Amino acid sequence: MYGIFVGIAFLQQFRPYFRKYISNTLDKHEYFFLNTLMIFFIISLYIVYLLTTKKTTFSKIISNVQSLQYTEVGCLLFMAFLTVISGLLIFELDKNYNTPLMNSVYLRSISTIVLIFIGIFIFNESYEYHQLFGIFF
Repeated sequence: MYGIFVGIAFLQQFRPYFRKYISNTLDKHEYFFLNTLMIFFIISLYIVYLLTTKKTTFSKIISNVQSLQYTEVGCLLFMAFLTVISGLLIFELDKNYNTPLMNSVYLRSISTIVLIFIGIFIFNESYEYHQLFGIFF
């Protein structure tokens, strides 16, 4: 199982460079349009796979979507908004300002620091020294 995580993490490292390479040809809106179409196509294939292997049914999917509360729909909309805004900003940074490597380092570092502060101040988590040492590495 950890091998899969290592493989995915390795492949994720190429995303900024692919985005930088694509930015030579496409504008932000064109990139997002094509990227969204491809994601929609892949997810549609996955849903068809689940339906054909009887792992779910269309009525179950619809009933689960209909059972969402307003706060859950709001969370989904907020996450979608953050995804689009952060994607636009990252694309702009990769294309016009910093190198993809520096942007990736900045994002991972800042994300880790913010995650620690959210855990401490919002969820009242406490970290041991060895955990902080592991996070640092």
